Amino acid sequence: MLIDIKTVANYILATHSNHTITPMKLQKLAYYTKVWTLVAGAPIVNAEFKKWAYGPVNTTLFHTYKSHGRNPIPAEPTTKVSIDTASSKLIDFIVDNYIAYSAFELSAMTHSERPWVNTPLNQTIPDQEIIAYYATQPFAKNFSDGTVGNGMFHVLQTESWHAFTLDMLPDDAKSMETFPSYDVYASQSERAAIEFESFMEVLFDGR
Repeated sequence: MLIDIKTVANYILATHSNHTITPMKLQKLAYYTKVWTLVAGAPIVNAEFKKWAYGPVNTTLFHTYKSHGRNPIPAEPTTKVSIDTASSKLIDFIVDNYIAYSAFELSAMTHSERPWVNTPLNQTIPDQEIIAYYATQPFAKNFSDGTVGNGMFHVLQTESWHAFTLDMLPDDAKSMETFPSYDVYASQSERAAIEFESFMEVLFDGR
């Protein structure tokens, strides 16, 4: 089932209305949705992305949301978007792994990845280039057996992840690459975020 890019965007905005999503961030979330659905062998996103200065951009999305500039796109959680269950589950899994990053962090990610780097400016990033690169990444293993989100979870190894594990002992760093499931990973990440926030509150309250 092919899904047009506006439907993908509307779905992301509707299902993640509790997050701040600017046009730039939406572009990157939509791009990574295309990337990983291609890798998963389920190329459901019917859209092309071009290499622009701040990362991959779909021109339809650009013209649709450019009036918002750098401002968040107003959330519309009640928007009804018709997407089949299998596709929505796949999109949810992908977006959930990227949603916490800012627009500029997501842009920086794409700048470090071969498909954007190798594509001439203003040209379309080829699907073949996307598949060839991202299929070799550890995160691709989440899509190898058709049980997305249900089996062993392989962490998205971004620059921030590498920075986080840089000073760890090799065995400790290795243990952070996989989790028994995505739910376990999400639960531990949420707990760590809460503990960090509490630590920062105590730190600044003590000044």
